[in-house]
Amino acid sequence: MAKETGDEKFWRQVRQEFMLDPQMTFFNTGTLGAMPRRVFDRVVDHLRLCAEKIAEWDYYGADWIAGYQPWTEIRGKVARLINSEVTEVALTENATAGMNYISNGLDLQPGDEVLGTDQEHPGGECGWKLKAKRCGLAYRQLALDKPIQSPGEVIETLTRAMGPRTRVIAIPHIVTGSGAVLPVKEICAEAARRGVFTVIDGAQTAGQIKIDVRELGCDAYYGSLHKWLCAPAGNGFLYLKKEKAPRVWTTLASTQWDNHEDDGFRLSQRGTGNLSLLMGLDEALDFHFELGPERVYNRIKSLGDYLRMRLKEIPGIKIFTPLESSMTAGITVYNIEGLTGDFIQDELWRRGRLRPRSMGDIYGVRQSTHIYNSFEEIDRTISILKELASG
Repeated sequence: MAKETGDEKFWRQVRQEFMLDPQMTFFNTGTLGAMPRRVFDRVVDHLRLCAEKIAEWDYYGADWIAGYQPWTEIRGKVARLINSEVTEVALTENATAGMNYISNGLDLQPGDEVLGTDQEHPGGECGWKLKAKRCGLAYRQLALDKPIQSPGEVIETLTRAMGPRTRVIAIPHIVTGSGAVLPVKEICAEAARRGVFTVIDGAQTAGQIKIDVRELGCDAYYGSLHKWLCAPAGNGFLYLKKEKAPRVWTTLASTQWDNHEDDGFRLSQRGTGNLSLLMGLDEALDFHFELGPERVYNRIKSLGDYLRMRLKEIPGIKIFTPLESSMTAGITVYNIEGLTGDFIQDELWRRGRLRPRSMGDIYGVRQSTHIYNSFEEIDRTISILKELASG
């Protein structure tokens, strides 16, 4: 059993705030986080209100639907999470929507170059591929090691690739397929010196690591809130630096399409949406702030570090997450020689009701450690993996 780190009693109490079946262990937050009970209740209560009392909606006050009003209070909480102004924050459905708002909204010319990596999630690359095909851009995806060895490796690769035609750099903050935390601050600083627009994919960051868009110096940053922040699916955000907002056209146009006093509101207008899900986001943000963001991030990191430390005990293990501690958090990707991700995923479930996610034949499984996980659950994972490695 792992040595207890910090207030384990506190984290056991936090675990009780979630509705997860105690006979199962969920290790796939990188795809979808588990909602706390209070978030679930807030969504259901609002759904019930709409079903029972919709006739009370007189159109004088706030809407009973999302997509048309600014919802400044909720956007303000997201702004607090990422250290921005509220008018720089738009509410979206997910990270993919935010990425497409930027790729579609930027005016770029044939021959202009966009730089990415060869480890993008489809939600972080396909908008640029579409833009390249439609507008004659050059979208170049630079090769990174897996595992990445150091921050310097990434900085050098991106810096050397920037040229006179480079207009945009669009890269992940955390690589979804390895858990690598990239040195985006240094890359954004170099890009700014060259007048290159920077777009950061934060699909895996909100709720897992600290986000400070002022410190990072990026021009745009988008993310999902249904993963590590544990909001209902259907919630995401887009940050667009106010100085750069006039460069981005509105993609989904409604009444506020030309509102440059509040660009976040302009880019939040997407037609009728489910306000109940937005109420769930509001509750998830409150839950996160009440726990204490730094406390949450430290817990996630400590669980991830412990998993990676213990994985090294297993014969034939291959870890695709960086070994450099500054480049890791709560996602770990690994495989055992001679095995596949599907096999490991299914055996962990069959033998221990442990649920990571398969990453295919080469990269094994991705295991996400969140605040509802424990050191004991990691120990059980390791015991089964040792059995699998021994044949």
